[in-house]
Amino acid sequence: MAQLLVYSEESPVQRELLGKARQAAAEQGIDQVAAVVFGAGAGTGASPASWGEWGADVVYTVADASLDTYHPETFCDALAGVIRQAQPALVLVGATKRGLEVFGRVAERLELGAVSWCVDFSVDPQSQSVMAECLIYTGIGHNTYRIETTPALAAVPPGTFRAQTFPGQAAQVIEVSVALAPARLRVLENSQKAETGRRLQDAPVIVDVGQGVRSREDLLLAEELAHLLNGQVACSRPVSSERDWFPEWLGLSGLKLAPDLCITLGISGSIQHMIGIRDSELIVAVNTDENAGIFAQSAYGVQADLYQ
Repeated sequence: MAQLLVYSEESPVQRELLGKARQAAAEQGIDQVAAVVFGAGAGTGASPASWGEWGADVVYTVADASLDTYHPETFCDALAGVIRQAQPALVLVGATKRGLEVFGRVAERLELGAVSWCVDFSVDPQSQSVMAECLIYTGIGHNTYRIETTPALAAVPPGTFRAQTFPGQAAQVIEVSVALAPARLRVLENSQKAETGRRLQDAPVIVDVGQGVRSREDLLLAEELAHLLNGQVACSRPVSSERDWFPEWLGLSGLKLAPDLCITLGISGSIQHMIGIRDSELIVAVNTDENAGIFAQSAYGVQADLYQ
């Protein structure tokens, strides 16, 4: 029996993966869609059976109390244990920061073929072989891979697929017993970054600067534009982590915003960054490169030097 198994510690991402898995099951003759819920249910506040309303036929639960708090080692043990027992054809893992930690560990633990930045896939229900389409070159190109292990693993960026609802449907709940080894790594402290001034999440307009901005002094151009539009300035990861111009960035491993208007200046359009601004009502891009990926993801694009 061909089965698709989905996992994310973030409920909205889990729902997106279930929506795509349900669609693929109908189109490709796959027998079953399953989800994984650990501990207290990843903060859903809902019963495991209710995941049927998001497309799951089966929900595997691991109710060990150690899973009520995230730890990469114990979550790896739990997911690997479920995969061993369920033997799905393909496991879709949400490519969140924590999801990628677990994804890599599970692939190594079970010696499974794995792909990242998966945006589409197909499963042969007879042979259970998997073809996965994945983003490469920061989202400018696509590659298609054949994964030759069963199960296969694919990490999917949040926001790639759309959640679906199936009102009134309930999933079969199967509790899985998994041996969880004591974690060898101990988390000493978790701390939040200090926030200063108005939160980026509250700004109706974002001026999003990338590596096309040549010097720190040139940020005054972006700040003046943001001031005129009652907005704020934000940036891509390299501008923050490599140049140290901002304490935080937009993207997969940073903030995810949904302003009314996002103006990007010198942003290439990598998938990792676009995840941070994809929910904007309107994206306007300025870039000198006519082939920049940002133009394909913007409502309006201006091929020009932002300094002009």
